[in-house]
Amino acid sequence: MSDLFVSPDEVSIPVRAATTLLELAVDAGVPLAHLCGGRARCSTCRVRVVSGLDGLSQRTELETAMADKLDFPDDVRLACQTTASASVRLWRLVLDGIDLEMASQLGEGHYVGPVGRDVDAAVMFIDVAGFTTMSEALPAYDVVHILNRFFNRVEEAVVARAGRVDNYMGDGLLAVFGTTDEEEYAIAAVEAGLDALAIAADMHDYVSRIYGHAFAVRVGISVGEVIYGLMGGEQSARETVVGDVVNTASRLEAANKRTGTTMLVTESVRARTGDRVEYGPHFELDLAGKDGQVVAYPVVGLVDPGS
Repeated sequence: MSDLFVSPDEVSIPVRAATTLLELAVDAGVPLAHLCGGRARCSTCRVRVVSGLDGLSQRTELETAMADKLDFPDDVRLACQTTASASVRLWRLVLDGIDLEMASQLGEGHYVGPVGRDVDAAVMFIDVAGFTTMSEALPAYDVVHILNRFFNRVEEAVVARAGRVDNYMGDGLLAVFGTTDEEEYAIAAVEAGLDALAIAADMHDYVSRIYGHAFAVRVGISVGEVIYGLMGGEQSARETVVGDVVNTASRLEAANKRTGTTMLVTESVRARTGDRVEYGPHFELDLAGKDGQVVAYPVVGLVDPGS
């Protein structure tokens, strides 16, 4: 006998032929959400399959449309469109009223975007050095003008390398490479970082000539698995990345102040780009929030293909 095991309810239900997971759960008294009545329109019956994925029916046309819309990974299924031919374990993903409001695709003003998936990506943090001193000395209009002049050019450089600016944070920015399945995202991030340093050098000539202040930036790059999805309140939600890779890139950016460098990358970045990038001697750094020391490499420049 095949069974459907539902968590967090910890309920086991006998599987019946030609009966959807939603029908099985509801008949057994499991409160599996289904605002649209099981017509694949609301997404509230979505579940995460823990085991037994191969024993489930293929996605219907309706489920495929919703899965494509919300970027479901393979193990997230609509219970109203799925039947089982073998034992399966799953987790209900919509548990209360808040979940219902956030998950529902009915009506206006709902969340639309990635539910959340793990992707391998490169993350780059850039921060303006000495920004506090400059911002305290100049009028607000000029500070914003300088930052936007820099950000505009850096964003163009990031996009040209198949990346995207994920967020602006005061005098810094976070860029991500790899979330759209581009292949060489590690080298793309390093090249974009070098572009940013070149733009900053040009900005220094501009800022020092007009305002009498220096302009320089620091860059940190890390690569690895991040969580990518739509995050935030309903009115301001946006696609972004979170995870240890993001934190490490931020810590490396700040570590440039200690090492006297302008761009630091992790060992993983160096391993993926070592034949195309020249690196200086490595540092073994204690970074906040990291256990043990992190090996970081300063970027010198790109390797000349003709050398």
